[in-house]
Amino acid sequence: MDGAEVATRRSRALADTRSAVAHLVRRAAFGAPPEEIDALAAAGYEAAVETLCDLARPDPAADAVPPPTFAPATPAAADDPVARQERARRVATERRALQLWWVRRMVAADRPTHEKLTFLWHDHFATSIDKVRGAERMHRQHRTLHDLGPGPFDRLVHAMARDPAMLVWLDGRDNRAGAPNENFARELLELFTLGTGGHGHDRHDRQPYTEADVADAARALTGWAIGPGDEGVLDPGRHDHGTKTVLGTTGALGLDEVVAAATRHPACAPHVVARIWSRLARPAGPDDPVVQELADGFARDLDATSLLRRILLHPDFLAPATRAALVKTPVDLVVGTARTLGTTPDETTMTLLVGLGQVPFAPPDVAGWPANEAWLSTETARVRLRLAASVSAQVASEELVGPPAERPTTLARLLGIDRFGPASAAALRAAPGPRAALTLALASPEHVVA
Repeated sequence: MDGAEVATRRSRALADTRSAVAHLVRRAAFGAPPEEIDALAAAGYEAAVETLCDLARPDPAADAVPPPTFAPATPAAADDPVARQERARRVATERRALQLWWVRRMVAADRPTHEKLTFLWHDHFATSIDKVRGAERMHRQHRTLHDLGPGPFDRLVHAMARDPAMLVWLDGRDNRAGAPNENFARELLELFTLGTGGHGHDRHDRQPYTEADVADAARALTGWAIGPGDEGVLDPGRHDHGTKTVLGTTGALGLDEVVAAATRHPACAPHVVARIWSRLARPAGPDDPVVQELADGFARDLDATSLLRRILLHPDFLAPATRAALVKTPVDLVVGTARTLGTTPDETTMTLLVGLGQVPFAPPDVAGWPANEAWLSTETARVRLRLAASVSAQVASEELVGPPAERPTTLARLLGIDRFGPASAAALRAAPGPRAALTLALASPEHVVA
């Protein structure tokens, strides 16, 4: 083998590594400027995974984004329309400020994978400010998801069960002895931990819990209320101290026992892994062989960071079919674009996110946001084009975009894309100027489907 062939092989290997790292950064860290991808690729793919999965270190850049100031929650008198209007105005203002704060935090973060995982947990434990109303409670829930999200899943479930925003969202504060409210217990089993069935070798396995499990779990979770310090507290006088049976565990069960029974149930690991894998890699159910393989490890330790690392190192994560399997969510698209091009989201950005159908702290229901094809429509295509034009107006230049003949290559590298297809490449070369070219690149299928 002569020197030229060695150099060619080395160049191809470097290109393959950079392509893999660009995919990794898109999926696990929203995206990054080309020089950041180059630096990660220079150390190798496995080293890049370890860098992204180092979630224990502080992130001064993210923490430097100041959260909104929250006014004390004072209910307006029913007979005072002026006070009611003022309260409604304050609630709306704090809501918008909180949503913009998180988007800016995701863009600014030096450890974006921590923010991505926090957002995945927000989707998993979907709670909406529409019902909670209080922005400060949603901010506290964010801190819980952020601080506990990288660790043991059972600890996170336990914290979410007594989280004040969740107690409002799923009526946990109305759950009391003698009049149990099953809303949280049902979603705890169905959405947060076990799923609805089909686990293991038999795709037609029964649902992993029964209506009796839901009823007794609700009884076990009675008595949780929101204390004077706006924290979840157990009121013994409202708790059902009787015997219950949940998922085969019998006794005077409370929150601790219900969380342990649910998170250690054989259906839990495949359900949770399928949810995370489907958001980071490709859509898959709990019976998918890759999910089953990853679930074995997660069932042993329930550690979210270890699961994240195993997902990103799994060969199937880098498979060609996986790389083209997901449509970017609106938040991924907005945050990734801003991180790549160095722009700062503003009120216009948030308006566009509303048009795209995804705004932090406001999932549509307890099941969280939809995925993939749900984000593709004629209307959202128009909004994506408006987003692309807005960003391009801020940064586009001949130096950034390159001369017409080189645009497909230059813009692919800039946006962390392997290559543009023939139609997109031709459109980029024919665009009348740098701004139009960058707009087309940002709105292209290659950038949206990643």
